[in-house]
Amino acid sequence: MRNIVGLLALSALCACKSEPAFDERYEAAQEQITDKAEELDHDLDNPSVAETEVAKENKSKN
Repeated sequence: MRNIVGLLALSALCACKSEPAFDERYEAAQEQITDKAEELDHDLDNPSVAETEVAKENKSKN
């Protein structure tokens, strides 16, 4: 009986260590958010070729 309890405690301890800590999950999420924000900022700063062509067509119509 003690062996079973010991094995259960050991397996529970091992399972807890495989789960990342809150701080680790927070940092990973923060990094993903920052990367996505930088990507969006870059996309807004540099218009695509299609957007540039539409802008040229609109200027020539006016």
